[in-house]
Amino acid sequence: MWAALVFTAACAHSARPAPLVLFGAGASEAVVGDTIGLFEAQSGLTVKATFAAVGALRDKVLAGEPADVLIVTPAIITALDAQHKVHAGSRVDLGRVGGGLAVKTGTPPPAITTVDEFKQALIDADEVYYADPAVATAGAALMRVVDLLGIGDRVRAKGHLAPGGKEAMQQMARSTAARAVGVTQVSEILSVPEVMLVAEYPGDLQVKTTYSAIILEGSTRSDDAQRLVQFLSGPVFQARLARSGFDVSPVAARTSETRGTGRSR
Repeated sequence: MWAALVFTAACAHSARPAPLVLFGAGASEAVVGDTIGLFEAQSGLTVKATFAAVGALRDKVLAGEPADVLIVTPAIITALDAQHKVHAGSRVDLGRVGGGLAVKTGTPPPAITTVDEFKQALIDADEVYYADPAVATAGAALMRVVDLLGIGDRVRAKGHLAPGGKEAMQQMARSTAARAVGVTQVSEILSVPEVMLVAEYPGDLQVKTTYSAIILEGSTRSDDAQRLVQFLSGPVFQARLARSGFDVSPVAARTSETRGTGRSR
C-alpha cells in the first residue's frame, strides 16, 4: 500500500508541467512581479521570470538559453527574427514608456520643464546614474540625448553605469553625493521607493519605447505560452502598466484610474 501511495504521489508530481520561462525587459519587472501570481492562480501554470536589459536578453536567446515568452523592444524582436528565433505571428505590443529624471527621495528636485533646464540639471549634477547603453534601451537613449545637447563627454565623465535601469536607480539611492540624479525609463524609476521621479524628458527629447511580447520559436509550450501572452495583453496587466507610466489602450487606462494610482511618489 505504501509503495502504491508513493508511486501515485510521484506520478502526480511528474505530471505537473514545468514552469513557463519568461524573459522580461527591466522596464516590465515591477508590473510582471505584481500580476504574475494572478495568472498562475487562474491558469494553474507557474512562471519563472528573469529580468535584464533587452540587449542582455537578446544575447541569452542567441546563446541558446531556453525561454518561452519574451518582453522586449521591436529592435530586439527584429534581430531575433533574423535568426529565426521568433514564432511567426506571436508579437503583441503591450505599451510604450518614456524616460525620465529621478533624484533620491527627499532631495530638492531640479527644474527640468524645458530642454535648457534638463541640460542644466545634468551639467549641475555631481553624479549621473543610468543603464549601460551597450545593452539597455534607456541608457542608449540618454547617450543620444546628451550628445544632441552637446554635453555627452561631461555626462559620461561623471556617469555611473548599471546593468539595467532599476539597478541604476538603486545605486543612485545609495549615493552620498549632494546632487546625484538618475535617468532611465519611468517604470523603472517608479519601481524603486528610495527615488523620486522629477519628470519625464521635456519636449522633443522624449522618445517613447514600445515593449512587446513574443513567443520564441524554440518553445515546446506554445499553447501555454499563448495563454501567458493573452494575459499580458489583457486588462489586469494593461492597467498595471498604465500605473507604471506606460501608454496603453484607453480601456486599460480607464481601468487603472478606477483602481487608483498605486504608490504615491
